[in-house]
Amino acid sequence: MVETRPVSGNGQPPPDETLADIIRTLFPRESLTTTPFRARSYVFHQGSPVGHVYLITRGMMVLERIDESGRMAMFGTHGPGSLLGWQDLMNGRIHRSSGEAIAHCDVVMIAAEAFEAVLRESEVLLIKLMQQAAVQASSYEEHIFRLSTLDVPDRLYHTLLHLAGDAKPDGATLEVDTPFMKRDIAALAGTTPETLSRGLRRLSKLRMAEFTEKNRFRIVVPKNDED
Repeated sequence: MVETRPVSGNGQPPPDETLADIIRTLFPRESLTTTPFRARSYVFHQGSPVGHVYLITRGMMVLERIDESGRMAMFGTHGPGSLLGWQDLMNGRIHRSSGEAIAHCDVVMIAAEAFEAVLRESEVLLIKLMQQAAVQASSYEEHIFRLSTLDVPDRLYHTLLHLAGDAKPDGATLEVDTPFMKRDIAALAGTTPETLSRGLRRLSKLRMAEFTEKNRFRIVVPKNDED
């Protein structure tokens, strides 16, 4: 039996209530099982109708988009607790980007019609979706700003720093395993694999970051006064 969690007097979820918690409460049957996606497989495709929304419970997905010239960009890495597909459902019912499992993913799949029906009745779910959208918009705005103002080595450095995760002591040197290949990192940094290689050589000379193995890199975390 699924526990029904409380809502505060102003109609908002408790501060510690996550979007994943709310999804599990509102969709208990769907949450009982997850669908596995192997690494480098696609969960949904750009241009396809939105049939489901997807709650990631394990692993990592990335959004990618291909333009008319065949150029591909990656953006918006998403880990456990992220809900994908709902914005496209609300905005035309067509996926504007593809969702690729970079590492093995387990995903709760909720039919689009069921999600829409519950969303019409649940203020708590709507609030959490608005919060997620605000966080994503801020992240994408920062990403666009860096693409517009930084040169390739700096963009690459910030991309690697993001992939290193949240726990980054100031001035520390970290060894990071990543599921991303170099061509993926080039797409995340908004450049080509050839330009990426030159940027990596530049960072290595500056002793800021370097790849030590195919899927492992070393990065020096900036100190506060260097941010």
